[in-house]
Amino acid sequence: METQNPPQFNVNGFIVNDFAYQLQNIDIEEISNSKYDLIIIDYSADGSEELEYNNSQVSYMREGNEKKILLSYMSIGEAETYRFYWDNSWDVDNDGIPDDNAPEWLDVENPDWEGNYKVKYWNPEWQRIIFGTNESYLDRIIAAGFDGCYLDIIDAFEYYEDERPTAKEEMIDFVISISKYAKSKKPSFLVIPQNGEVLLESDEYRQAIDGIGREDVYFLNNIKRPKNVIEEVTSLLKLLTQENKIVMIIDYPTLYSRVRTFYPLAYQDGFLAHAPPRDLDKLVYHPDFLPD
Repeated sequence: METQNPPQFNVNGFIVNDFAYQLQNIDIEEISNSKYDLIIIDYSADGSEELEYNNSQVSYMREGNEKKILLSYMSIGEAETYRFYWDNSWDVDNDGIPDDNAPEWLDVENPDWEGNYKVKYWNPEWQRIIFGTNESYLDRIIAAGFDGCYLDIIDAFEYYEDERPTAKEEMIDFVISISKYAKSKKPSFLVIPQNGEVLLESDEYRQAIDGIGREDVYFLNNIKRPKNVIEEVTSLLKLLTQENKIVMIIDYPTLYSRVRTFYPLAYQDGFLAHAPPRDLDKLVYHPDFLPD
């Protein structure tokens, strides 16, 4: 497919036409020097409280040689054992099943991601861990000076829908509450969820968020997605681009021939594209799609 130019999005008065996504092995100097307009990283060098980035580090990465938007990853649909809020007594034998003394909101470990536990995200105690106090996850991100948060495991509602008919609406309400709180603290703060694009059918949800990231749209690894699957997803994502909000596609092809196909497909649909390694452990630059 012929290479074409990426779309441009006005994000808080800043023109964004490329982005990157890296959660592990962050090199502060590399992020600072990068020409990407928007970069998603973790709020901590290793995810822990001890190595949380401070305000000066975040400012250095954001300002750099060329100013960029810096978003912090934040999982709201699963609990991670390396985060500040985790207590090892919740699953002493590490069998993936919370012990009797674990909080009510904690559910079983995700079999696909060791150390990540499902959470009953509608529970007020879990939500207080995410936002609302100086010690909460979101408040740490805001205090560090990030431009916004990138919310993961939005699609957790799918796990609970069969047993909890209100699961979908409760995720919508959760994200709206996060957005209202964040913007009350910092009006320009960006709230961008990842995946769960069916929630975009809600007008209130779309109004509360500033964009979306979606994984595995055109390719699942190196396999092209069926046309009907692509169209189903992209038709929902276009609800946001129609409102001039940023849509970022993250696919994980490893063959460069697939990478060269992926980017123009996303651009053609009006979305930005990025093809990092699935481990999100390095900042990648593809020769045909370099940030400007």
